[in-house]
Amino acid sequence: MTEARPSVRTVFIGIPMAAGVRDILRTDAFRTLRNAGVRLHLFTRAGHVPGFQDEFAGPNVHFHALAPAPDGAFRRIDHAVHRLFMLVLSSRTRTGRIYARTRSAGSPTVRVLHAVAVAFASRFGNPLLRLSRWAIRRFGPDLYGAHIRRLRPDLVIGTRVLTLAANRGPAAEPYLDRYLIISAAKHDLPTMVLVPSWDNLTSKGFFPVRPDRITVWNETMRREAVEVHDLPPESVWVTGAPQHDVYAGAPYASRDDFCATLGFDPAKPYLVYATQTEGTIPDEPRLALQIAQAVRQRFGDSLHFLVRVHQLDRLERYGELRKLPGVAVDAAGAGHLGEYRDRVFDREASQRLADTLCHGAVAASTASSISIDAAAVGTPVVGVCFDVDGERPYERSVRRYFDFTHQANLVRSGGLRLVSDISKLMDAVERYVEDPSLDSDARRKMVEEQAFRVDGGAGQRVAEAVLDALSSPIGSALHNRR
Repeated sequence: MTEARPSVRTVFIGIPMAAGVRDILRTDAFRTLRNAGVRLHLFTRAGHVPGFQDEFAGPNVHFHALAPAPDGAFRRIDHAVHRLFMLVLSSRTRTGRIYARTRSAGSPTVRVLHAVAVAFASRFGNPLLRLSRWAIRRFGPDLYGAHIRRLRPDLVIGTRVLTLAANRGPAAEPYLDRYLIISAAKHDLPTMVLVPSWDNLTSKGFFPVRPDRITVWNETMRREAVEVHDLPPESVWVTGAPQHDVYAGAPYASRDDFCATLGFDPAKPYLVYATQTEGTIPDEPRLALQIAQAVRQRFGDSLHFLVRVHQLDRLERYGELRKLPGVAVDAAGAGHLGEYRDRVFDREASQRLADTLCHGAVAASTASSISIDAAAVGTPVVGVCFDVDGERPYERSVRRYFDFTHQANLVRSGGLRLVSDISKLMDAVERYVEDPSLDSDARRKMVEEQAFRVDGGAGQRVAEAVLDALSSPIGSALHNRR
């Protein structure tokens, strides 16, 4: 006689970055699951913070701390698996080949050896992936076994599982929920990954174990999941991006009110420059300063300049810009939360980003997802494809980022205009200020290809994918395929 399943389903969700709080907990994904009566166990770095508890606690919501990355022999196994995946990535994506070129720059011998290894991976890529996942599942630590035995979850979800980062120290912290997924696999539990961004499948890393279901932003990512990661097409659900739901209601503040927060004249247009994570672009504060000076030289005081600092960058690095007339510096996110390394996005911060882009005349960045965000609200976007000190070797240049697989899709769409020097950047800004409709059809195409639908319903679709997984026999049917 088969034991009856409990009517209330239990789900573990790992949230190792504050961006996951924005993308999952502050969207309809969390609200829908909670309203459906699902018992949610959140593994987070902020569960002890009173404000976090006040916002998300409920009868069926429970908080747990994420375990630190393990010490011991597994690090060596994990490192070897990372190296194997890099070979597979190099054989299947332009991004992987650029990574390899960067690492082997200046060493002809290393390049030749890598080329031989990639040729091997091109022929045996899927067996290598299966071997890697077997090794992780077999030798990976069971950090959450006690939680699993006590709480008996029906589904275990990761939100930041893919990584090429080191598996120890601060670099491991944003990806600690990969160990939640590893524990689930060791206990033969159904697993699911909510892939958090458009670049993850071609640049961020590999699935440590084969997930039973994933959600992705768009159809391109669905193909990447199948072709790069050897996942079955039926396990991939296209939902759009929950963080884009906010754009369906933009703008939230009037132009006058928003510009007043920046000290801008609402009658004048402004250029938005979005920074990268600290260290991604060498001397990015100097690049932003160079752009600010060029804006002043070309436009005088008729165009304002706003620098939006990435949540993994530091405001104090841009102090010189604050001294310039017509320039403002604004932080992404509302502040740090608990032990999260990145700043958290509350509803007000997300709406502020929507207003920033919606009221901006042009948005510029060095290969950032902000291009999709800006295009989603109809704002022209420019790719800053040059270095502050003149042209650097390709392996250390900004322009290599626009050759990455995910960025190349934007360039091909025509919705992202690349500029190769500061003068061409000013020319592009001037044209877009004069005619905001320029390239608008290409931008709409880009948004359709990358964001799927900007209709306010992505969070709901993610929740529906989770609820469908809970009602499907994935625990037996899909796990037996491994």
